This record gives sequence, C-alpha cells and structure tokens, in this order.
Amino acid sequence: MRMPRKSIIPALFLSLAFFLPVESWGQVPSSDELIKNQLTDDGVWAKWLEEFDLTLNSFYLRSKSLSGQNEFYLSFKLSPFSTLPGFAITDPVKFESLATPSPNRPRATIELLTLMTISGADYWHKYGQFLEDWQYRPVWRDQKKRFFSFQAYRFDHNNFKLNWRHSLAGMIYYELARSNNLPWWNSMLYSLGGSLYWEYIVEWREVISISDNIMTGFGGYILGESWFQLGRYFFNSPRKVGYYLSWLNPLNRINGWLEGRDKPLSPHFYPFNYQAQDVFLFLGYRNSPTSTSSGNVGNMFFQFGSELFIEPVYGLPGKVNETFTSPIYSSLDYSLTYHGENREELELRARVIPWGKFIQKIDEGKNGYSLIYGLGSAFHTYVKRPVTDYDAGKVKITDTAGFHFEEPRNFRDKMGSVHLLGPVVDGTYYKSDWSFRFSGEAYFSFGMINALALNKYSLDHDVQGMKTTVTCYGYYYALGPALTAMAEIDHSSFRLRGFASYIYYRSIQGLAELQYEMTDDSVIKDSRWHTGIQFQWRLPIDNLSLFSSIEWVRRWGIVHEVTDRTLEKRYYLGLKYNL
Repeated sequence: MRMPRKSIIPALFLSLAFFLPVESWGQVPSSDELIKNQLTDDGVWAKWLEEFDLTLNSFYLRSKSLSGQNEFYLSFKLSPFSTLPGFAITDPVKFESLATPSPNRPRATIELLTLMTISGADYWHKYGQFLEDWQYRPVWRDQKKRFFSFQAYRFDHNNFKLNWRHSLAGMIYYELARSNNLPWWNSMLYSLGGSLYWEYIVEWREVISISDNIMTGFGGYILGESWFQLGRYFFNSPRKVGYYLSWLNPLNRINGWLEGRDKPLSPHFYPFNYQAQDVFLFLGYRNSPTSTSSGNVGNMFFQFGSELFIEPVYGLPGKVNETFTSPIYSSLDYSLTYHGENREELELRARVIPWGKFIQKIDEGKNGYSLIYGLGSAFHTYVKRPVTDYDAGKVKITDTAGFHFEEPRNFRDKMGSVHLLGPVVDGTYYKSDWSFRFSGEAYFSFGMINALALNKYSLDHDVQGMKTTVTCYGYYYALGPALTAMAEIDHSSFRLRGFASYIYYRSIQGLAELQYEMTDDSVIKDSRWHTGIQFQWRLPIDNLSLFSSIEWVRRWGIVHEVTDRTLEKRYYLGLKYNL
C-alpha cells in the first residue's frame, strides 16, 4: 500500500482531535458508538492500542486537560496494514489550519532585532577593547569600500575560541525563526541576515569577516536545525523526563506557547516514530592521551547525542516513494572529556539532510528496506585543552611579548568545520529482527584547523611574518573535501557499528585581514583520519546499554618542507541511557 507523505503528515497531526470539542469538528459519531462498533473484541482492542501508540502516547498530550465535553477520536491509521478504519474530519478549514501552523514572521523578526539591538549596544559599550580590529573610519570614503565593494571582505585574525563560537550565535538567530514556524530555508536567511547585520552595522569599523559569516550563517543553520528537531523530539516524548528535557530548547517552548496558548494543539507537536530514534546520554571511561601526557591515561567521558529520522513512517511497514524538501534527518552530539579537574577535550557535531529522495518498502514481517539520498550539510568542532595562554586566546594580538616568539610554538589540536553541502546516502535493509545500515557523505568543507606541523617547524624557524592566526593562535582558514562512511548491524540486543571519516584542508591564500604585513604567506596543509568500531549491548534494564568503542585518530600536516604525524588511540567503556 502506497503512503504518500502529503496525506500522512496532516493525518498524523489530526490524530489529536481527541481533545477538541465535538461541536467544533462537525457531526461525528459518539465515542461510545465508535468503540461499541469497532472495538468490542479484546484482540482488536489490543491491536488498536499497538497501532496508534506511537503517536498518541505523548506526555504532552496526556498532560492536556480533558473536560467531559471533549471526545476521543482518531482521524487516521498509522499502520498501512491496519484492519481498523480511520475516522474522517469533516471541517477542511480546521483540518488544514491544525495540520500546517502558519509561520509568524513578524514575531521572529521582532525577536531577532531585539536581540541584535541589545547585544549590539553592549558591544558598542565595550568597543574600546577591540582597537586592534579597527580598520575603517566613519567617513564616506571608508564606508563606501565596506558597503559597495568586496575590498573589506577578509578573514579576520581573532582567536580560535571566539571564531568557532560564532556558530552558536547563528544557531540562536536560526532558532528565533524556526521556533516561530518558519521553514528551514527561511530560517537560514535569519542566521545569515543576523550575521551580515552584525558585520556591516554593529562592527562598522572592522573588516567584513568571511569566516564569521560562514560560521554564523551556515554553521548556525546546521546547529540550529538539529537543536530545533531535538527540542521537538523531547516535547513530543512519551516519557515525562523527555517532555521536561524539551526546555533544553527554551525558544521552542516559549514561542510554541505564545503561538499555541489559545489553540488546542501546540505548533511543535509532531508524530515521531520513537522506535526509529536514538537519543541518549553516555557516561563512562575513556583511555586516551591528554594535552600533557605522552601516552594514554584514564579519563572521564560524557556524551549527549541524538540521531533523528524525522519522517514519521520511517522504518514502519508500507511503501513510500517521495521527494522531500524539508529536513528528514538530523543529528546533534556534544561530548566532554575530563582528566581530573581539567577538561581535556570538547567536541560538537551536527548533521542535517534537507533535500532528497525517500524510498521505503517494508512488509508486515519487517522485511524490506529504507533509503534516503540527497544533499546534506554538517558541522564539526573539537578543541583540545591548551597549555599556553596564547593558545587559549587570552593574549591580544597587539601584545607581542605575551606570545613569547623567542620560544618554539606550543599549540594543541583543534578544528572548526562547516561542511557546506554535499551528496549523502543513508540506507537500511531489514530482515525480521535484524537490520543492516550503511551511510556515506561527501562534502565541500570550510574549516579552521590547527597547523599540526607548526610546533615542529618552529624549533628551527622563525614563525613571525606568517599568517597572523597561524603565528599567534596556531590555526588557519582552509577549504577541502570531507568524507564519511558508516556500516552497522543491529539485532534485538546488540548493535555493532564501524565508521571512517577523512578531511583534507589546504590553506586559503591572499585574503587575511593583515595580508599587507605578511612576509611568508606559504601554503599549509593538514588532514585528519578518524576510524572506529563501536559495540552496544542492551541490558535487561529499560533504556540502558553497555557501550564500548575502539577508535583511531591520525593527523598529518605540513609547513614548508616540515611534516608531522600523530596517531591517537582511544578506548571507551561505559553506560548508555536512551532518552
């Protein structure tokens, strides 16, 4: 049976008609009559509960106050093989308005402008602290270059910590729009618009930072969409703890309440297939090097991760063949590694697939396949603990003495990547209780990456005169390919996954903010391999699994004729709790 998405989504939304007054939906049979006619057999009742539990068993819905005048009705069949008829909604206007909440662009715009005004005023109040960034005066001759030419477009010389965090600002700009029901591409215009406003208006004395616009605009979209879907997942969770965790995305909750407080259904209600999702907390042991150790030592590891298939019928029996133009998949992972009181590593990753094709054919015996292919984007940042003040971004670029150029450089590895766009494929083959999944990605990537060979190069060479961010903060701006592949076997009690990712970066030349001061603008190259095998065993305790992993991280870099290589081995063991 073919299940086109356009009919599935409104039908799933309208399953919530059970808490609306009967008179508002036209003439339908009474609930007693429906139950008497269709649910008299105990076996049918059990089948009915099983088929509809995925959508109706939501803490958000259960917490709704149902008065005696509200009736319990269903408007669709979740399973394509159901023998139970669905119930039609007779008012098409209310059907459409409930299924497709309208975007509130005025409120999204007001919220963004309010945020920009407050943060801009605070920035101007502290503007004297950023004298090293001043390049343009408040005169027509200078501002004409900024607004009507590309002369001011440069890669800035800010420290790494400040630059990668621009993506978090873009995430908030994006979320202000997305939480007000704007589509993803429209919301991305808000993150890009917020970045351009900041660069052109707020920082009117400075260059137009290319890197800031990429990290804020595009990095903000990737993180923002993943954050939005995670908040929506928790909001619709069948578990009370999940519903309260939806406050991890407060903009979703607040704007959802503002939009839905006088309506029977929140605009952020969504019928996820919770059996297909993987949202979890991991706490355990990681054996790996630290910033000050030459070999592996024991560390505490924490990870909060999510992998969401947003299509409601993903993994369910039936046939689907459709083109999608809104995100069908998102993932968001945040991890911390501690050695004693020291945070040794921070890592943040996200991935979104907004365009493509979804094909699925699964029979009642759970045999068949699901296939997603299209275009996607991804974000990846990791930062190892710095051991010098200049690597930590605590030394201003004008404080030459603070960089201790008389000593060899002592930087630690770091990378901030926005994988702008590329083809992706994600497929799963089902055979009864077994599933076999594979995925592949190939992106054109922009990044800020630590020059691995710089420490070694500085032993015998003077690094002054090179790219400013390399000399002072150890990283450079780059472009290159990013590739990822994954294969997984899943059974009722275990999951085995193998993965490999590769990224290659070549420095961007000739566009540095202080290009005129350089005496050595040579090309720098770096690469990173990350491979691993993960094993998960589901314990008899609900939602709890034993997790272990072995991973290898290989780094390579070259500065002039000097090359350097490192190999880091990581071992993980701990408990994974699914939310």
